[in-house]
Amino acid sequence: MKTFHKLLIIAASMVLLLTLGLLLAAHQVRGAAQAAAALSRTQGLRAEVLLAAAYGADLVSARQRNDALVEQESIRLLNGTLARAGELLDQMQSHDNAGTEAGRDVREVLDLWQLSGDAAEAMVAGRAVTRNLEFLRESSMRLVQRLNALVAAAERQRASGARAALWTLLWLGLVQVVLVGLALWRLQVDVFAGLDGTLENMQLLGSGTLSPEATLPEQGRGEFRQITRTLNRFLERIRESDRTKDRFLAAMSHEIRTPMNGVIGFLGNLRETPLNEQQRQYVRVIESSARSLLRVLNEILDFSKLTAGRMELEEVAFDLPGVAEDCVAMARQLVRGKPVKVVLETSGLEGGVIRGDPTRLRQILDNLLGNAAKFTERGEIRLRIEAVPLPDERLELRLAVHDTGIGIPPDRQRDLFKPFTQAEAGTTRKYGGTGLGLCIAAQLTELMGGRLSAESRPGEGSTFHFTLVSRLARAEEQVQLSGHYRILLPAGALRKFWALLVDDTPTNLFLMETICQSIGLPYRTASNGKEAVELAQTQRFDLIFMDIQMPIMDGYTAIREIRKLDHSGGTQIIALTASAFQEDVDRALGAGSTGFLAKPFERDHLLLCIAQHLDVHVERELREPLEAHDSREGMLVRQMYDFMREQYQISLGEIKMILAQSVADWRPLLDDLRVFGRRADWDEVRTLMHRLKGQLAAIGLPLFAERAGSVTAAIRAGQTEALRGEIEAFTAELSAVFVALEQEVTLMTASAGKAPPPRP
Repeated sequence: MKTFHKLLIIAASMVLLLTLGLLLAAHQVRGAAQAAAALSRTQGLRAEVLLAAAYGADLVSARQRNDALVEQESIRLLNGTLARAGELLDQMQSHDNAGTEAGRDVREVLDLWQLSGDAAEAMVAGRAVTRNLEFLRESSMRLVQRLNALVAAAERQRASGARAALWTLLWLGLVQVVLVGLALWRLQVDVFAGLDGTLENMQLLGSGTLSPEATLPEQGRGEFRQITRTLNRFLERIRESDRTKDRFLAAMSHEIRTPMNGVIGFLGNLRETPLNEQQRQYVRVIESSARSLLRVLNEILDFSKLTAGRMELEEVAFDLPGVAEDCVAMARQLVRGKPVKVVLETSGLEGGVIRGDPTRLRQILDNLLGNAAKFTERGEIRLRIEAVPLPDERLELRLAVHDTGIGIPPDRQRDLFKPFTQAEAGTTRKYGGTGLGLCIAAQLTELMGGRLSAESRPGEGSTFHFTLVSRLARAEEQVQLSGHYRILLPAGALRKFWALLVDDTPTNLFLMETICQSIGLPYRTASNGKEAVELAQTQRFDLIFMDIQMPIMDGYTAIREIRKLDHSGGTQIIALTASAFQEDVDRALGAGSTGFLAKPFERDHLLLCIAQHLDVHVERELREPLEAHDSREGMLVRQMYDFMREQYQISLGEIKMILAQSVADWRPLLDDLRVFGRRADWDEVRTLMHRLKGQLAAIGLPLFAERAGSVTAAIRAGQTEALRGEIEAFTAELSAVFVALEQEVTLMTASAGKAPPPRP
């Protein structure tokens, strides 16, 4: 039997099994879909029950205030809720089997809902309003409990159907894998037995043993030789694709970073001008967004360099404790407003000046500390650095970042250092980020000769640690780093110098002009390399900022021409380019520049560069973080929304209405509670606190509910000495939460109130 016939039989078997398996899985999926529909109807009825109770309370409250307009609106909403609930009950009766346990539960729900509807109709008619309202609330709670049981049963049925379908598909997949394996085995035996030599050479090429530009030797005859030729053509296309990607990244770097240089630079200048509080907030938000975009761009470029093996580390002397304190200071700013303490712990770092790449080490620590700050709501973040002496003036550095945050599930820890990966599916939506940070940190650590590892337990925190080997350096060899600090130059220190600013982009040129004006540095400008050379021939400049990519004459040529001048020996030439690849740096330095500054640069980077090249003393001031931080009240509001969404399975609009009604109901009662507390009327205080305890727990404020319960217990025990201060603090804090909640609801209402776009 020919190989083709064998493969045809295997393929026919695969098609037959696949058809049978899919039919079985479709039947199981249909059952799960029916369960999902029942679940949706039950959840909808549960929401209508909650709304009926809320609208009934609105109706009673409106009548007590003699507010006819609100009363009529409440009656309309209540009648609408009753009608929708009736429709849902009819659907549930028509779909659920009367002889089943679910059918009996539906009948019980129907009976109870009829009683609730009678009570609601009596309230609308004005009969025994208070008694009917209490009955409506109690029956709503019983209905919700019954409906929760129905929801749980529907979820179990849906999960059971889904599991059955999944197991069917898994077994089907296993059988298909076996058949595919059989087909591949036949191909290996009958067709590919002569490709061993070609595969061996491909493995050598992939492992790096052969040159990256090498080709596969042509082996075998006939079809095998043609396969080798095809593989060689395919390899060449891959290499050309890599070269195209590199050119694209270089162009993207220049085209995006150039306008970003103007955006971030002028935002920094704008921040230094007189602004009112609202304008300052706008500037902070815009600058935060611009920096976030730049951070994403830098991460993508770093990731590209690392995967292409083109990331190179510099080696300079720097103060390791200073870098660590700098990173910890920024982490403290990130957790401002949270009950989180950030601690730096060092051991064996006397002196502390080592050789290495401070920029990349800071990038690793900032990423680890930033993640810890993002995912830690209370407790501690600790950066621990331990130095162990080695022979030949070397140090083994053991660095670890520990936090008491949310932790990482064990099944997700193995994927932490993969690109575009985060610990949970909802993490990107909730916290943001590209998912490249830990991947870049891990690869940078490996590039430095270490390995980044993680240890974590959900709910208890995480520890990221790595070990590096470095060499000691003398204190006088260390370089100065700007880091997270603002650079301040002495007034009048730059008046004796002249600078030449060269850039073909008017925005960037204007940016450098404004910075030079603000620090008192005399300057002249040129828009291309030819103008710069002509100005340098007529005047000696102490400092030249030279853009690289310009028309007429590029920066490389201009630097070489200026270096030919007799009086250019003491001139400091700083190359500026938006293309941040290492070959650009090497080319600029080879042309005669004395420094390099990548766009977009910040004001402080430019000031530090000027100070270092003109030998001017600088002062440093820690920057405020640009990212806005939620207040405690804002975090509690988010907590309430999350709690009610998960607990009651209701929509955001329903949550908004329930919370808004809760605030409206309890705002005047908080004023009463404050008055009763000042009068020491403990019976009234106990009554209000008892009511508050259940309400606060129901809307996702358990800490306030516990405090209300503690006050109630203290009153019952006769321990009322310190309760006045507690009641004042309690009402003030809860009122602040209600204010934040009202602002949130107002924003949501305004957003929801916008007119929808016209239909096509």
